[in-house]
Amino acid sequence: MRKHPRKIDPPPKPDTPGGITQHQFGQLKDLQTELSSRRLEALKLYEPMPHQEEFHKCMVSERIVLGGNRGGKTLAVAVEAARAATGQDPYGKYPAEGGNLAIVGRNWPHIGLVIYPILLKAGAFRIIKDEKTGAWRSIRPGDDKSKSKPAPPLIPPRMIKDTSWVLKNAGYLNKLELTNGWTIWCFSSEGQPPQGYQADLIWLDEDLNNETWVGECQARLADRKGRFVWSAMPHSKNDALIGLCERADKAVEEDIKSPLIKKFTFRFLDNDFIDREEKQKNIERWSALGQEELKMRAEGEFTTESTLMYPTFNLSVHTYPRSELPGGQVPPDWTRYVAIDPGHAVMATLFAAVPPNEKLLLIYDELYIRNCNALIWGEQFAQKAQNQSIYCAIMDMHGGTLRDLGSGRLPHELYTEELRKRKVKFQIGGSSFIPGSDDIPARTALVRQMMHIQGDGTTRLKILEGSCPNLIRELKRYRKKTTTVNGMTFVTDAPQTRGEVHASQTLEYLCAYEPKYHPPPKTYGPDPWWVKWQVERKRRQRESEDPCVILGPTGKVS
Repeated sequence: MRKHPRKIDPPPKPDTPGGITQHQFGQLKDLQTELSSRRLEALKLYEPMPHQEEFHKCMVSERIVLGGNRGGKTLAVAVEAARAATGQDPYGKYPAEGGNLAIVGRNWPHIGLVIYPILLKAGAFRIIKDEKTGAWRSIRPGDDKSKSKPAPPLIPPRMIKDTSWVLKNAGYLNKLELTNGWTIWCFSSEGQPPQGYQADLIWLDEDLNNETWVGECQARLADRKGRFVWSAMPHSKNDALIGLCERADKAVEEDIKSPLIKKFTFRFLDNDFIDREEKQKNIERWSALGQEELKMRAEGEFTTESTLMYPTFNLSVHTYPRSELPGGQVPPDWTRYVAIDPGHAVMATLFAAVPPNEKLLLIYDELYIRNCNALIWGEQFAQKAQNQSIYCAIMDMHGGTLRDLGSGRLPHELYTEELRKRKVKFQIGGSSFIPGSDDIPARTALVRQMMHIQGDGTTRLKILEGSCPNLIRELKRYRKKTTTVNGMTFVTDAPQTRGEVHASQTLEYLCAYEPKYHPPPKTYGPDPWWVKWQVERKRRQRESEDPCVILGPTGKVS
């Protein structure tokens, strides 16, 4: 029987273009969708303004970004943080995988209202389709905003591995783990700063409730050679921010080639994405609130005139050149004074002198001792006061009458005892102290009066050139107290007593005493040769005389 050859089915025809299977076509479609999605990610489309790009490419370890409203500071730093966490920093400042990012906000509402939306929600900036290429790009000045849409989140959802919250409904983000091993932590500055962790980038946003965060955050960067960024409106009530800005300004003045810190200022008027009409409206609103409000919000500058205790203090006015003193030292015929603010954390002492014409009060030296006690102060004071005739010493008796916990004795007693041990005496009071004034308004008024520029361009209060760096630093930051009523902040006339104000208050005690000129005691040179010779001659005569005393008649007995 004839067998028919087995019929072989022809291979299936591809049901998709290009000769690939339906499964392969699906994979290719998914791949194209993912590529299109990644090309549309916010960090790929972000186009910084020139001043923002200058911030991004800066390689220093500490960066301060100051700016008013809508200056672009928060967006620039948020992009910097997102680039670091997703391993997309174009300048290679951060590790691509396994890094740590810590973000510190003013409080948890600040985390929920600012940090969480700008990093994890759409709309950090706007994007638009290019009319020529048809591709999406960042919106530019002159584009039709009605055709734009919010950009995707700075941190794409595909990279989020796990999220934990303090309060999810309010957006209080606590921890974010990414697929590349990076971890993002969010903290509120109202709490205490955590210790023991390591970070590659720390971002402080706006003002802090607790300034101890700054030093602690800087310490967390050492092991990983991390970087520190602080973006804020220039509030003058934060000493830590002012101190960092002073460091940055000093580096610019000294023209340091490789500085450790740099300050950037983003001005409201430099933002080209805001319409001219809108800019004019805001300028008019802020001007109505005062020039300081306008400077802070439009120019990104510190406003200290209304909050500083002594806003007229100026180094160019209140510095006394050493070249005007003979040999650069205070003449011996000037009257010298000392004012002391006792304390353990910081012990401040100022040395002042008044010339015979009483035209000025010259602050010519200081002691600024941390973790001080009476023994340490006595040793250093005795060295400073050596060969000086001091008229009197003025002490803050509020601190001087707080009993020492160890010995139970009063501080002014301990300080007096240390002076007696070292045989240090003042013209008035011996080794004891004169109480400083308790009238705070009066003593601050006297300081202002001495700082006042007179008709001839001079002032009564002067600080000797290069002599008192701590006093100068404090006077630049010494502020008035503020109070908040119904959500509005008001500045009082009372001085701020917290923080490092020790040298400034010591100056107040000194000025309140109203130092006058008193001729110092005359000092004589070495005795002439004959004085010593006469003393020696009398001594020899006494030794040669018969030491016996005869009672009765001196004649011979027969």
